This record gives sequence, structure tokens and C-alpha cells, in this order.
Amino acid sequence: MQFTDIPRNPDSRTLRQFAGLWIVFFGVFALSQYFRSGNTATAAVLATIALGLGLPGIFYPGLLRPVFVGWLILVFPVGWLVSHLILFLVFWGVFLPVGVLLRIAGHDPLRLKKPEGDTYWERKTQETNLRRYLKQF
Repeated sequence: MQFTDIPRNPDSRTLRQFAGLWIVFFGVFALSQYFRSGNTATAAVLATIALGLGLPGIFYPGLLRPVFVGWLILVFPVGWLVSHLILFLVFWGVFLPVGVLLRIAGHDPLRLKKPEGDTYWERKTQETNLRRYLKQF
């Protein structure tokens, strides 16, 4: 995803989903603060944030548009960094070791080694049964 792909004018359905997730996320966080930590002030603030922005956002999704777009702009660099970091780790942690092990074992799935002859041509067996052409799969 590029920075220009951020939806600046999301539809109502997306904004309602965001409002519902907002209620769930901040509600669970508020309950966690209340029951686990016993921190009632933080729980009250989080519950107010959950209900103060979430409920109006479900009924009037246009109210959450600036919050939604601002949130996407704010977290875009984090998402970009994490996705590139994961790709880096997968390449260097999975593909490179597997490739090195295959090369050490002498496995050549693409047949890149020079063949014994002068050409890379390989003979293929010709299908003799003509009914086979009617059953392609």
C-alpha cells in the first residue's frame, strides 16, 4: 500500500465498521483497566472515548471521517515499516537458507547447470493416444 492509497473519502459502511471496532477495542481496554488493574479513572476515560465516538459514528458515520482518515495517516508509517521488516525477515530467514541448503545438496530445480551436451534441448515423449486430446484436465 502506498501513501496515496489511503482512502480520503471512505464510504459509510467502512466508517460504521470503524465505529464498531472503536467501541469494541476501547470497551475491552476499559474493562481490562477496570477489572484487572482496578483503575477506575482510566476505565471511565476509555469507556467515554468508546461510547462518545463509537455510538455517534454508527448512527452518523460522517462524524468519524476525520478520525478515520487521521488514524490511517498516523499509522501508515508503522504499517509500511512492519510490512517491509516482515518481508526482509522472510527472505533472509526462510528463502535464503532454503536456497543455500538446496545448492549445497546439489538440487537444481530450474536446471541451470550446464548440460553434458552442446544444447539445453530435452527430448519429450510424444503422446500417441489421440483420445487424450479430448481430456485436457
